[in-house]
Amino acid sequence: MDDDTRQAALREADRVTLGMRDIVAREGEATSHVLFPETAVISTLTEYRDGSVIEMANVGREACTGLNLLLGSPTQLTTEEIQVGGEAWRLPAQTFRSLVSSDDGFQRAVQAAAQSVVFQVMVSGACNGAHSAGQRLARWLLTMRDRSGSDELPLTQDFLASVLGLRRSTVTEVAQAFRAENLIHYVRGAVHVVDAKGLEARSCECYRRVKTANARLLPKP
Repeated sequence: MDDDTRQAALREADRVTLGMRDIVAREGEATSHVLFPETAVISTLTEYRDGSVIEMANVGREACTGLNLLLGSPTQLTTEEIQVGGEAWRLPAQTFRSLVSSDDGFQRAVQAAAQSVVFQVMVSGACNGAHSAGQRLARWLLTMRDRSGSDELPLTQDFLASVLGLRRSTVTEVAQAFRAENLIHYVRGAVHVVDAKGLEARSCECYRRVKTANARLLPKP
């Protein structure tokens, strides 16, 4: 996205502060705005009949919400919840659609972001079926670190178990192993990534696969 396109979008957007666990959009509701995170991280979630909630994808400073608008649907396909609180730019849905139709640079940028999110969902689905709990947790922590730009992640073990579809006891066991290896440190309500390279060594190849794709698709944040 060139500077003129970026400035045109920013003129129509509001800068907002998003709090952890805020619900910014609900499945089935009309999409009122699109969010472009700077330091916040947004999870797209699906809820099952038994009450369990699983993360399908997450969006940080590399992309944006509003994939359904880009595909022509005015209603939310998923629920969106703030997983790491922070700053974002909020653009009205009508303005987003107008910029997509009138500005080729903006359209290319959001199409690339959409492709990035779709690829992330595809890789995550394969990862969940192919790799161990430890590999998946390492990948997810590294991804959240990249999205937020911070080593400090306000995440509880209960939440990690929920979004990854794991038992809490499994998350506890893996987290304790990571801490013993000095890869992470955690206290109640927060995880601190101590050794990102070591954590990547414990992750599966899916982390690097998504990161490489994003480097090809997206401009640097």
